Amino acid sequence: MIIEIDFWADHGHFSHPATIYSSLSYPIPTKTAIMGFLGAVGGLDSVLSYQFLNEIRYSIKINRIGGKSNYCFNGVKDALPSVKAQQQHIKQRKQFYRELLIEPSYKLFIDFSACIEESKEIIENLKNHISLFQPYMGINLCLANFEFIAQHEESIHKNSEYLAIDSFITLDMKFEIEFDKNYSDIRMPLSVEEGRIFGKFTDCLVELNGNSILAKPQEYSSVGMYNLVFI
Repeated sequence: MIIEIDFWADHGHFSHPATIYSSLSYPIPTKTAIMGFLGAVGGLDSVLSYQFLNEIRYSIKINRIGGKSNYCFNGVKDALPSVKAQQQHIKQRKQFYRELLIEPSYKLFIDFSACIEESKEIIENLKNHISLFQPYMGINLCLANFEFIAQHEESIHKNSEYLAIDSFITLDMKFEIEFDKNYSDIRMPLSVEEGRIFGKFTDCLVELNGNSILAKPQEYSSVGMYNLVFI
């Protein structure tokens, strides 16, 4: 079962998972960021509590990214230990820069088939526009909103021809570069375990303006009016 939702915010930032003060952002939410969003929808407050979401598959289409801009933030020198009250003193404070996406908007397709029983409350909350914690676009400075669009059954196709794919593709697929389009390749994690241990990295190609990618996947999915690659 695949849930289609629209997901948007005024700003967004998806930093590399191995860093805390990363300045650059992925152009799209990673699977682990989507897991965090779904955890917020379901009121799950730790990686351990939503670890079953490692079983989801997802695909994404960019609706719009209005650009990027660098912003300066006030922070603390040691991000994780600073939660202790005795360490909150002025010498640890610092300024840091972070690249934010401007008015990012995405169409998310989430396949819950492998964890349907554990995800029932999350799915119902998505359908009813309920989130037990505040959703955000990557980091808690970027509050986000979402809208349930539809529930779909997936149609999987074998393929041997080039066709327009509306989502990202993986870089093990053949593809054609079209010179009026804007591409970026990214390496994203597909799983996260307790202690912020990320794994199962994959390399993807994204068209940054939300246009299709001419590719030759051996297998792709039709969901509604879209041809998608799931990871």
